[in-house]
Amino acid sequence: MKNKGKFGMAGFAVLIVSVVIITGCIGGGDDKPTMVQTGSSTVLPLAIAWAADFDDADITVSGGGSSHGINALLNGEADLGDASRLMKGSDYEKVGGSPDLVNADGTASAASPTGVWPHKWVVAYDVLTVVVNNDNDWSTQLNYSQLYQIFSDDEPAIYWDDVEGLTDAPHKRIEIYAPDAASGTYDYFFDEIIPGWGKDDQQADSRLNSNDNVYNPSADDNVILNAIKSNEYAIGFFGFAYYKENQGSIQTVAIAEEDEYVAPSLASVADYPMARPLYIYTDGVPESDDIRNTYLSFILSEEGQNIVPEVGYVKLGLVDQPLLNSQRAKLENA
Repeated sequence: MKNKGKFGMAGFAVLIVSVVIITGCIGGGDDKPTMVQTGSSTVLPLAIAWAADFDDADITVSGGGSSHGINALLNGEADLGDASRLMKGSDYEKVGGSPDLVNADGTASAASPTGVWPHKWVVAYDVLTVVVNNDNDWSTQLNYSQLYQIFSDDEPAIYWDDVEGLTDAPHKRIEIYAPDAASGTYDYFFDEIIPGWGKDDQQADSRLNSNDNVYNPSADDNVILNAIKSNEYAIGFFGFAYYKENQGSIQTVAIAEEDEYVAPSLASVADYPMARPLYIYTDGVPESDDIRNTYLSFILSEEGQNIVPEVGYVKLGLVDQPLLNSQRAKLENA
């Protein structure tokens, strides 16, 4: 292939829950050492839910974007770096390392100059969701070519009726409200619709870099939601869990990579073209007596994975059971 309902997402930025911490974690020295988990705003509601149900550590959870999470891990400022994209060579460059040490699959072939050797864990799947205003009745289905026209800087559509193939679209200016460039959601979206994204043969750039002020970036999904909710001619995207939390206030767009349109849902993950894995990065594979091992084992356990759909994401086992099994075994044998 290419929820706990009690956990609301709006208003959450940081959550601290009581625990007992063992070694290998940021903070400590007092009665209760702490674990720090930070990064992707997409992973954030899951991290909040997992931390709330994990009784063995005092965990500080925050967002800030995938780039922030990976950078915090590499700089020794976090125990767990959340990401909705793979680690890139540019992440190593930010800490003085060679980009060549980061592989195409988001793993590293050597430690960074800071001494951190990131290890990737796939913890769930998300359905990236394109959203429009409830009064929009002309773009409830979009294919990759149309998304390219709207979101790229390659002779972009200025008005809705400039988008090829849309019938009855109004002659009104398109306005985009979507994640900023530090977001893994941003990176994943443009990797899907722009050929060669992030490579030497990249075909175009994001409209964010076109300087026409059409793309309004934000690290806060609530800002994006409210802008689209109040603007009939706006469009944007974020993770499905945030839509689920706010369904009714905006509407989703069915997406086709080519011809077959699929609406975003937890049930459509096998066919939806913008389904993506969500990651947690750690410094190496935590040993069995490390609280990070206990926490990751909980996340990948049946109990931890049952939280995933309650928050609005897809259990890893429904997409890749062998990967779930191999990650569990890696932690058990550490």
